[in-house]
Amino acid sequence: MTVNPIDQLDDRSTLLAVQYLAEDLQGGRPTVVQSEAEARHVLSSLLAQADIPNASPDDLLPSQDVALAAARRALVALNDDAITHTLTAGLLAEPPEDEQMSVEAALAATAVLALLITWLQTKVVLRIRRKGGKTEVDFTIDKQATDGQTLREIATALGAVLGLPTSVDPSTPGSDQENAPR
Repeated sequence: MTVNPIDQLDDRSTLLAVQYLAEDLQGGRPTVVQSEAEARHVLSSLLAQADIPNASPDDLLPSQDVALAAARRALVALNDDAITHTLTAGLLAEPPEDEQMSVEAALAATAVLALLITWLQTKVVLRIRRKGGKTEVDFTIDKQATDGQTLREIATALGAVLGLPTSVDPSTPGSDQENAPR
């Protein structure tokens, strides 16, 4: 079995792989995110907590081309991740065929957001509270709040997949080397 390099997958195969991987990672986990807008809010909240700039929900995957590039970066990241490597490598060795799953190219951002949320759920427990038209998100590992360093590491990986700059400018008020993502 030969692994197909991610950069050689065509757009459709890339999106099918992303969709298939998201479904496999979801497994028996409950669906905590109810919409694309909420997925953008969850990711934006995580990135903002780690001081990653340009992370407003509207900045995440603003176009088809950006979403396709993020899909490829996500496949690379999940292939490099210890938790998801085996599943991703197997999928890349035998990419899904058109008959196995379907995805419309126009839904590239939705597919990538779904994958990123399910990947995030392999690392942390998401708790979403909806009240009075507002959504609040908590990130925890087991029963303890996620520590700042772990949160920054996860956010840095997600920011890189999303194509966002992941370094903090030391001259920014409230930031210092100790708080900068690594």
